[in-house]
Amino acid sequence: MEKYGPSLLLRVFFETADGGYYSPYFEKCYEALPIPDFLGKFHNIDYALNFVYDKIPCRCGRCKLSKYLPLDYVLVGGSSYGVNQIVAHWDPRLDIGVYSDFWRSGGGRIPRSFRECKNDCYLFFAAGLAKYPPRFFSRKKGFTEIRRTFMRVERGIYVVAYMKIDKVVDITQFASKLDINIRKEGTAKIWEEAVKIYGEKITMTPHYARIGDLPVVILAEKGNYGFFEKPIPLIEWVGQRKVLSNYSYMFGIKKLDDKVRQKTFSPRETAEIIKTLTKENYL
Repeated sequence: MEKYGPSLLLRVFFETADGGYYSPYFEKCYEALPIPDFLGKFHNIDYALNFVYDKIPCRCGRCKLSKYLPLDYVLVGGSSYGVNQIVAHWDPRLDIGVYSDFWRSGGGRIPRSFRECKNDCYLFFAAGLAKYPPRFFSRKKGFTEIRRTFMRVERGIYVVAYMKIDKVVDITQFASKLDINIRKEGTAKIWEEAVKIYGEKITMTPHYARIGDLPVVILAEKGNYGFFEKPIPLIEWVGQRKVLSNYSYMFGIKKLDDKVRQKTFSPRETAEIIKTLTKENYL
């Protein structure tokens, strides 16, 4: 019998306060827009510019995610920033199997119990998706027009992706083990040594471009991560009325006003989730 550890559900893509609207949900496909980051927060600007939306491919067709940005500005933490002032917080990287965060005790969302994960824990990622009118994004629009349209259309919060955890790398602890003096040698030395052991992909999130950021990096092996072909509904707005889905309770959603920021599941609950998703051909 397969062994299961704990799992997490995390909401990580465009929402009303970060971005300002939900990602597009088309008839046969959906996008998942990474939340925006203010460029001024980065120390290594050249590296941060690898995460501009112009460089991130769409899931639905041959385009870049900048197609879905406004002409003028987006929201970052509820405040307005010009589109030329932001990059994508492309994390999780569901193209290569990497997610960076911090321990919950340090202000992040990863429980320290995940230190013990050895190919038996899961991350699930949630996104807000909205059914915009056909060809709505075929021409550029201002933020206000996108936001107003978003508030009128059918929309919802869905589970869109997963990672089965292979390794959990605490970069701060890694520095301690190697006896690296951060004040003297800087964080670059830590990342340099981590790459030697875990490979380049450990640096392929925006955290690498921020001075002082020493996150917990979660790695998944090829074949153990990705987007679901069809998103799994949790809460949906249908005719301006909120409804829960058949999957809501399984993912810890019991109220219509749940923001679905983060949910933690026991090994038993994880086993039930995986069993259900496998049976219904999501996994």
